[in-house]
Amino acid sequence: MNYSDLATRLSQLGERLSKQADKLEGENLGRSAAKLASQLVRFEEQLESHLASRKSGELLLESLLRSPASKRHLTIGLLKRGVREICAKRLKSENLPAAKREFIELIRATRQQDLAVEFLKEAFADAAHVESGGKDKALLQREFVHLGQSLDEDFAVEIAARTIAELRRIATVNGIRFTDKTNRQRLTTLIRRYAQRAALNVAAARVPSRN
Repeated sequence: MNYSDLATRLSQLGERLSKQADKLEGENLGRSAAKLASQLVRFEEQLESHLASRKSGELLLESLLRSPASKRHLTIGLLKRGVREICAKRLKSENLPAAKREFIELIRATRQQDLAVEFLKEAFADAAHVESGGKDKALLQREFVHLGQSLDEDFAVEIAARTIAELRRIATVNGIRFTDKTNRQRLTTLIRRYAQRAALNVAAARVPSRN
């Protein structure tokens, strides 16, 4: 829907209606006018709701970027990945304060505040999980070995069921190096290669010595 065209049509219609208002009559025209007025009321309500939602999403986005989680986990690399994944744009800033401002501007221009909020929430949660270690880390290490032991078909099924964020978490915990530019296919290949090595190491460690 081209809302700019709609605005122009409504403006032109309003101007014509204003000029001819005293001369208009007839049942059919009256019924059409009443129906249009009712639809306009509904449209105004939906428009106000949408605008309020957008404003709320933008405030939440700005709040996230000022949050303690942001101070702890936000990087230029994360912002660059977010812009690339959310709106297929390239973030040019090379220092964090400028990158945050550019991130907000690009997200606002593409009206993707809600997606940006979800992206940041997931990214911060992933970073917190990796940072916390403990049972989370041990579990991910066991999953890594399991992936290395799986047959190719089973591995493909298990990988397909995981998000790219989950794959990054598995790779990070198990010492696999990758960058923000590493795509899902490449990350999957890396995980498969190193998981198989880890599985072989575990199997070798379980073989009793013959001394």
